[in-house]
Amino acid sequence: MTTPRRGPGRPRKADAGDTKAELMSAALRLFARNGYAGTSIRSIAREVGLSESVLYAHFDSKRAIFDAVLSTLGPKNPLDVTGRDAAARADTDPPEYLRELVRTALREWDSDDGRLLISMMARDGLLHSSALRNAVSAMRTQVSLLFERWIAAGLLPANRAAPEDLAMSFTGFIGLTRVLHLHAEATTHDRAQARDDIHRHTETFIRLVFGDDGEK
Repeated sequence: MTTPRRGPGRPRKADAGDTKAELMSAALRLFARNGYAGTSIRSIAREVGLSESVLYAHFDSKRAIFDAVLSTLGPKNPLDVTGRDAAARADTDPPEYLRELVRTALREWDSDDGRLLISMMARDGLLHSSALRNAVSAMRTQVSLLFERWIAAGLLPANRAAPEDLAMSFTGFIGLTRVLHLHAEATTHDRAQARDDIHRHTETFIRLVFGDDGEK
């Protein structure tokens, strides 16, 4: 039995994934440098040495590239952020799961591309875009469902607050701190302070919501 050959010009899955990531990173750099409106599909393709036809094999428009970047570096389902081992703790140790969720998110947000995204969106007025609002809303809905699940399982006192209010309280300060202090122009001190503030907020939230059970 022979292994089927790939068609001419058809990339392997691994190659396709690498190319897609390169295109997203290149687009983000160009969006930050030239603005979203000032960046063309052709310039993104040229940035990574590809033809426009190859780019269109991965993305059907410039907006699709931006949406992919926002999906990767912006707000997302918490269960998609942490690894499998950490996600398993969501049903056994909610406080530690929240800590791991924050640690994982901060590694991504404080990366070069993560901070560049915030600066680019601020420059182009995209912090007020429907794309970001929808992403934040979807993320908070998923966090709310986590709190609802913990309350139903008896892992969280039911009299603390409604799940959606807990989600707002937990994510609001963290998201604001990211926008204000984890951007491309932030100093090393600013970034360290932002990470410390977010960790302190997380511990305060856990202590107030989970009580003594949330202690490390």
